[in-house]
Amino acid sequence: MKKIRLYLDKDEEQVWIQEMANKGWALKSFCLGVYTFEPCEAGEYIYQIDLLDNWQGNKENFADFMNEMNIEVVAQWYRWVFLRKRAEDGPFEMYTDRESKIEQYKRIKKFLTIGLVVEIICFWVELSVAIGAGVLELWGVTALIGMIVLGLLRVVWKCQWKIEQLQQEG
Repeated sequence: MKKIRLYLDKDEEQVWIQEMANKGWALKSFCLGVYTFEPCEAGEYIYQIDLLDNWQGNKENFADFMNEMNIEVVAQWYRWVFLRKRAEDGPFEMYTDRESKIEQYKRIKKFLTIGLVVEIICFWVELSVAIGAGVLELWGVTALIGMIVLGLLRVVWKCQWKIEQLQQEG
């Protein structure tokens, strides 16, 4: 089964994938918002999503390292990696202490902030072209880019809020 979704928030995405697994659908692959699922036992897997710090290493070495811990690398898109572990093997959480969670959200925030800056530049360029040309289709593209900017801005703020909440806990 294929599902098309666009997530900018990795926590929301992870919850959705876990809900699918709890209903008997295991994530098989992911590419640009297209998720492919295959049947499994309901609740068979526990999923985690991570943004790798700096992906310049050997993908096979990373997968081998994860396999040693009974963790399967299901899919990877650029630095986003989708991991799962059989529920019968016990709990699975990539970041268990406050500091590592803070660092994870800082990585995600930095990664998305770069994308946000690029999209803001694209928005201003597209807006100036749309104003100059007066073509309706260009205004549609400008609006679409504007929605992407707002979506990224929301997630960057959400990451900052999560960082602040975790810092207050300490």
